[in-house]
Amino acid sequence: MHALLASASALVAVVVPLFGAIAVAQEGTTWSQYQGGPAHTGYAPDGPQPPYRVRWTLPAPDGASLSAAVVEGEVAYTVGEEAVYGVDIASGQVAWQIPRAGGPLSVPAVGSDTGGRRVLVYTEGPATSISSTASPSASPSPSRSPSETGVSPPASPSPTADQEKVSSVVAVRLGNRKELWRTPLEQVSRSGVTIEGGTVFVGDQDGDVYALSLEDGSVIWKEQVGGRADTSIAVADGNVYVVGRDTDTPRVVVAAFDAATGERAWSPLSLQVSSTAGSAPTAGGGSLFLGSADRRVRSLDAANGNEQWNALVLSVFSPATALAYDGRSVFAADVAGGLYRLDASDGSRMWSFHVNETVLRSAPVVSGSYALLGLGNGQMVAIDVASGHLVWRSPVTPGLIGTIALSRDSVIAVKGGRNAGLIAFEHDPEGTLLDEPSPTQFEAGTSLSRWAVAAVLVFAIALALGLVASRRIGRSAESDSDEDAKVFEEGEDEGAFEGEDEDSDATDVDQDEEDR
Repeated sequence: MHALLASASALVAVVVPLFGAIAVAQEGTTWSQYQGGPAHTGYAPDGPQPPYRVRWTLPAPDGASLSAAVVEGEVAYTVGEEAVYGVDIASGQVAWQIPRAGGPLSVPAVGSDTGGRRVLVYTEGPATSISSTASPSASPSPSRSPSETGVSPPASPSPTADQEKVSSVVAVRLGNRKELWRTPLEQVSRSGVTIEGGTVFVGDQDGDVYALSLEDGSVIWKEQVGGRADTSIAVADGNVYVVGRDTDTPRVVVAAFDAATGERAWSPLSLQVSSTAGSAPTAGGGSLFLGSADRRVRSLDAANGNEQWNALVLSVFSPATALAYDGRSVFAADVAGGLYRLDASDGSRMWSFHVNETVLRSAPVVSGSYALLGLGNGQMVAIDVASGHLVWRSPVTPGLIGTIALSRDSVIAVKGGRNAGLIAFEHDPEGTLLDEPSPTQFEAGTSLSRWAVAAVLVFAIALALGLVASRRIGRSAESDSDEDAKVFEEGEDEGAFEGEDEDSDATDVDQDEEDR
């Protein structure tokens, strides 16, 4: 008996630390939602380091496209037109799938319920919502899972004249992949899902922002932001930050709500701009960061909305992008391919790197000490955070590289183009790092050396041409002197020398100089 107890104690001593290590590993490799977490900082201090190589590619199983992935442990989750997929990160194989009834391919999110069980939440639809046969409700009610009610799910209804198309928010328990609840919204949603604690946040095309219970999908509160709430919602320090895009004005509205109650945290900030192109919000360090259509990166005080600084960049920002924040610096990428590192405290530019390719659907992420960015030509690049130099680039491939997710040992990006889907990179132990400055960066040593060499070459060429010209002039002058001497002698002999012909052709040369 004592031997049995001793064996059991030894087993517990081994198993408990093992489960603890697994829990820590899963926590460290969780990229649970867009840009990594509810604040959308896009930063993984222990993320995989370059150089990279392609681990696998996964074409969209339904032949269309896939959403950006989120990561939980060794599985990546992505939304397709016809299904939600769980993808094994090691092999790139689809481990399982859940049927989905269409709708925008928005980024899902993973959270924990009160029992600590992991729950995947995504949007589905347009579904159908009865508008004329039932009284409208300010707070849509969730429906329970068929697995919990014991009723088989009915066939999806077809839209009719008295029905309007909307999206629904769906929650699935990852342990058994059973649907927990689904809550219809009042419009189509393109914002993706953000989870903070026990609350799910989504926005819709009417500008409504919803806070839903992760437990049962009930609506905790719903508020209006103004314009379309179709970019990812950030949550930090008890506040919810939303960017609304009003295309009629046009203007961009930045709003903040109390995460628990939905009350306004501060008065909305309205930016009158030429277009509504702008990034999703990123929160961190008591500040809110975003890029807007006036080509400025802004830092707002997260507590009151006051502007702390703004920094001008080369071009505008795509609505399908966001900024990254590593605790000290803000990383922003404009649509023209400029990647900027700004001091988070005052907005001063620490460096910029111009990749000279469009950035339409990718946001910078920071993996360890490297900033990663997907490009419109199908490349991904890695920039050293300290130097601002490019250290790695992938080969050009058909179709853009979009939003990036980080796991413990992989970089997983959404792929566009004819073979749309996902592409995963891993560290390449046999690869080499580059050290390329930005094409627009002034390198004192290198540039001055090149200018010095160029100056020497120009001087040498000018000297050579001068010597050739002087020799020709010298020979001509010598010939003229001999002729003059001969004439002089003949003149003396004949007494006919009167003097020297002093007529010459004078030519005025005007040279215009342009300051370029």
